[in-house]
Amino acid sequence: MHIKSFTYKIFFLIILIICSCSKENINESEPVNHDLDYNLAWHSGTSYDTTIQVGQTIIWTWGGGTHNLRSTGGVETFDSGYSSTYGFSFSHTFTVVGTTTYVCDPHESHMYGSVTVIE
Repeated sequence: MHIKSFTYKIFFLIILIICSCSKENINESEPVNHDLDYNLAWHSGTSYDTTIQVGQTIIWTWGGGTHNLRSTGGVETFDSGYSSTYGFSFSHTFTVVGTTTYVCDPHESHMYGSVTVIE
């Protein structure tokens, strides 16, 4: 019985750690909480159409490879420059209502997105 009790305690501890360490991710189909920053994975094969509120920040975190993040049109401009460091992150706080499109220049056919900012 002691081993079974210990196993349950370890399982509960692992679940508690996982829940406390998880990051909030963008859900493109729902408006987001104005008080939070959001993380998007940025690696080959990712594209996003995201809706956020004025004043929110999106943080893109690089996977493997050489990437950049550059606005291509719309109401705001940004440019991360190039990085090949795994885990590199770039953030932008959106302050203007409207839509901004962006791309990874070396992978523009499969790494792109848009951010629509609402009040």
